Amino acid sequence: MEKIAEQARGRLWFQLYMWQDEALSYQLVQRAKDAGFEALVVTVDAALGNNREYNQRNGFSIPFKVSARSIIDMLRHPRWMVSVLGRYLATSGMPRHENYPARYQHRIAFGSGQAKPVRQSGMTWADIGRLREFWPGKFIVKGILRPEDALLAIEHGADGIVVSNHGGRNLDSSVASIDALPDIVAAVAGRATVLFDSGIRRGSDIAKALALGADSVLVGRATLYGVAAGGQRGAEHALKILRSELRKTMAYLGCTDVSELTPDIFAKTAPVRRETIETLPSQE
Repeated sequence: MEKIAEQARGRLWFQLYMWQDEALSYQLVQRAKDAGFEALVVTVDAALGNNREYNQRNGFSIPFKVSARSIIDMLRHPRWMVSVLGRYLATSGMPRHENYPARYQHRIAFGSGQAKPVRQSGMTWADIGRLREFWPGKFIVKGILRPEDALLAIEHGADGIVVSNHGGRNLDSSVASIDALPDIVAAVAGRATVLFDSGIRRGSDIAKALALGADSVLVGRATLYGVAAGGQRGAEHALKILRSELRKTMAYLGCTDVSELTPDIFAKTAPVRRETIETLPSQE
């Protein structure tokens, strides 16, 4: 994170996943503080590793394990081999978990049985309150899906919350973040910044979240896909696509400013009643 702080030109937030070893977690937060990060985002909806069956079927894991399938896949993408994997190997070697404590800074490939920090599975609001006291900057709690939890986050010092179900990657039966958003916005009532993520794939998705009361949205996969495909230019291009789609969506809606995106943009629909169906003309 120190290297990023030295080279980045934008504003820096640090996202924290609490570890069971609290001292190690606070060391990480202290490093972020010393490096000049202005906001701490504490993720509370990923206390345990999830069951990613798709990754299991594809043979993907960290540390990455080389298999016949992965070798074939890499050989089929020579440009990626040269520009991504080749660049890493030529400049700094195989990437490591660089923000981890020294004893956990393993390579992300070609290793097995590596020790790694265990996530805190029993996090409480008291833990949130202590982090708030320790962190001097803006404090954000990520992973809120209930109005009651939004209010508790504010009560324990949060300047902002992120309405998020972790992209639907953890609990497959979780409520959609977009469905949870309106009630949370109403409960918060302007007392904290309400950010939104999970499911942002197009500019029209951004418009929907803003219309339902989010102050801003966060994206992850879109820019990660861009980085994987084209490095920094790829990430910039992904953001450019989202901005373009948002502008077009607003133009079609007749909006010239994001402040004009309100719940009124949504069509009012009513359930189709049985008696309505029975009155339809017969096709016989």
